[in-house]
Amino acid sequence: MTAYTLRLIAIITMVFDHSSYLFYGAHLSWMNFIGRIAFPIFAFQISEGYIHTHSFKKYFMRLLIFALISQIPYAFFKYSFSLDMNLNIIFTLILGLMCIAIYDLLHHKAKEKCVKKNEQFSYNLLGLIIVLCISVFADLFNFDYGFYGVFIIFLFYLYHNNKILMNTFVSILTFIYYMPYFMASNFSLIYVGLFFCSLIPLIFINLYNGQKGKNQKLLFYIFYPLHLLILCIIYKLMNM
Repeated sequence: MTAYTLRLIAIITMVFDHSSYLFYGAHLSWMNFIGRIAFPIFAFQISEGYIHTHSFKKYFMRLLIFALISQIPYAFFKYSFSLDMNLNIIFTLILGLMCIAIYDLLHHKAKEKCVKKNEQFSYNLLGLIIVLCISVFADLFNFDYGFYGVFIIFLFYLYHNNKILMNTFVSILTFIYYMPYFMASNFSLIYVGLFFCSLIPLIFINLYNGQKGKNQKLLFYIFYPLHLLILCIIYKLMNM
């Protein structure tokens, strides 16, 4: 399975997730079950993008530009169904990319200096603390998916060469993310379904062959704000 195929799966399932608002409003539906597949794939592709990019600066700036462009249709989309407002998902992806870059910088700095093992551990620990702080920041300031959204990107990068550890820690993090819903007084089995659907992306990610596939790297960046705008128009027409 190529990166292009993964991207298509994520985009299609994302459309299901967002289209649920048209038919069910803020209530969870079967479309949201399908939609849980999208984000972990996007998170995985951020880690892959960092590994394979020829220019981190260009990659970062491309994400930032499209995050800013997407915020306008995203705001219209959110205000159509809710008074709550937050930043669109690309900003979460940007924070995850920053975590990877900072951790990687400290990790390689320790190697370049040929420091002792205990000093290497200190560099790596500092990097992990910074990643945790950025993840907590995402939670406190209501970024989409919060702590989970940022830290899962970091885990995909940290264990990209070890599928067993990647699957294990991503599954544990996903369980922790859903734990408050499991323990809530208004607990519903629908959250159990959402949890298991959030693990389905690991199947596709494990089938990834490391190949780029079709060269459509701007597909998500263009499609994301465009589909939000189209959904807003459809919603307005349905409620005229």
